[in-house]
Amino acid sequence: MTGRLRRVRVRYRKGMDTLKTLRFRYDLKIEFSAPVTHHSFTVKCVAQSDERQQILRQDVRILPKEFLSQNQDSFGNSYIFGRTDPEHDLFHVTAEGLARTGAVESTAAGEGYQQGMYLAQTPLTWPGPNLRHLFDVLGRYGRDDTLERSLRFQMGLRERFSYEKGSTGIGTTAEEALAQGHGVCQDYSHILLSLCRQAGIPCRYVVGMLIGEGASHAWVEVLHQGRWYGLDPTNAVRVTDSHIKISHGRDYNDCLINQGVFTGSAAQKQSVSVQVYEEQEKGSDVI
Repeated sequence: MTGRLRRVRVRYRKGMDTLKTLRFRYDLKIEFSAPVTHHSFTVKCVAQSDERQQILRQDVRILPKEFLSQNQDSFGNSYIFGRTDPEHDLFHVTAEGLARTGAVESTAAGEGYQQGMYLAQTPLTWPGPNLRHLFDVLGRYGRDDTLERSLRFQMGLRERFSYEKGSTGIGTTAEEALAQGHGVCQDYSHILLSLCRQAGIPCRYVVGMLIGEGASHAWVEVLHQGRWYGLDPTNAVRVTDSHIKISHGRDYNDCLINQGVFTGSAAQKQSVSVQVYEEQEKGSDVI
């Protein structure tokens, strides 16, 4: 998990010159108002390679640390578990590296039983009267396929919902956000999940990074003909080669970047900074 970034040279076959190489850095700091001890934590900020993106190199540093181990959760996301016992008043996580993105538009889905969990509503996506009404308005037209229908939900949401930073919290449900008419990427994603699940479309919540965002970003993947397609309802677009995926789950709670417990009486101040930009290249070699 720690150490110097390894230099990697990758050559791609002809016809793949439209791919992007993105340099990324995810920076999480938690400042404690007083020293704490016996701090156990789980960090889910490790991006993984798949058909759409290849992580060329990645370095994750966690301070302070005494013990670290890496594993996968039940959704297939990579996470790091750690523990540090000595007193500390700062917890700092950085993940940085290079990603090659945009190889394909979608990724293959697993077995059918693995898809079923993404059909069920969760407490954060459960439809109340506002979500049921919106589904009635947007879902009653035509018999288009699952991807086209999901895109129609996304466009309908864009016309009825606006972005407003700080207007919702991590516990805000899709129903509550829709009722007030504005929210952030988490709310856009939960509303779209609720609409798709009402239509019987398996879909999942995604956390990742995006060029120009400055913080972590959320979007949705919908299942269509055995493959997962990414939709970014906040920007009303399909997921592009400017997105780097970190994790997925049923909703926000399955994709928490950091969870932990500690001994001590201290307030916490958390700050997150994300940088993603396109790396300059020479020819077909990664520099």
